[in-house]
Amino acid sequence: MQENNTIDVLLEVGREAACKAGEIITGNFRTLAAEDIHGKGENDFVTRIDLEAETAIQRVIAKYFPSHRILAEETGYSKASGEWLWVIDPLDGTTNFIHGIPHFAVSLALLKSGQLQLGLIFDPLSQECFHAVLGQGAFLNDRPIRVSPAVKLAQALGATGFPFKAPEQRPAYAGAFRALMARCKDMRRCGSAALDLAHTACGRYDFFWEAHLLPWDFMAGKLIVEEAGGLTGDFSGKELGLRTSTVLAANKILYPLLCREIGRHFT
Repeated sequence: MQENNTIDVLLEVGREAACKAGEIITGNFRTLAAEDIHGKGENDFVTRIDLEAETAIQRVIAKYFPSHRILAEETGYSKASGEWLWVIDPLDGTTNFIHGIPHFAVSLALLKSGQLQLGLIFDPLSQECFHAVLGQGAFLNDRPIRVSPAVKLAQALGATGFPFKAPEQRPAYAGAFRALMARCKDMRRCGSAALDLAHTACGRYDFFWEAHLLPWDFMAGKLIVEEAGGLTGDFSGKELGLRTSTVLAANKILYPLLCREIGRHFT
């Protein structure tokens, strides 16, 4: 069967995959047993639900696009070798999910020959679906969204995440956090980088920064923020890619200010 790689079809498949994962996640929310939870590393966990949601996404993608590669948080790269690559996080905010905190999301990004084409972040509890297509803008439940118009840090509400997977970055993070709290309105730490990026894209947050993230945490949000009129990069202003990275997202006025303020604490 010939694959239909038109962007409308790709988006619909992404939505179908995210919804399948969302059904598994919401159907098991606040019902986890102790044996459903396993440690991956220090303060890093995976649940049976992460794995089941990831499998559901992989099956939907493979059904329509058997030649597409997949990079998934829990299982790594698939065996396919096509030019298309899906980067997926089946449950961003696993610790929240384990503790019954209603703040987590499904995140899907699609690249062609290394260039982002599509980003989708789905909150299965609120049924909010953020998406962006390269060159076509960013949307929340199919309505256009834009980043915040804030022009001063004193007006800005930020979002962040603690570098719990990279303890060596904690001193630099603490210094940057203190500096920003002295200048911005306030800061939130809610536990899902994907949702933080989505909320930055629609202006709920004025900026987002985190010191240690993996590609499935930020690739979808990167495109959504940029198509909503914002900028993304690492703390030195470099392009985000398929690697572990610091991440900063904001509108085009705040971004360079934040890059300087945060970047001077990191080497």
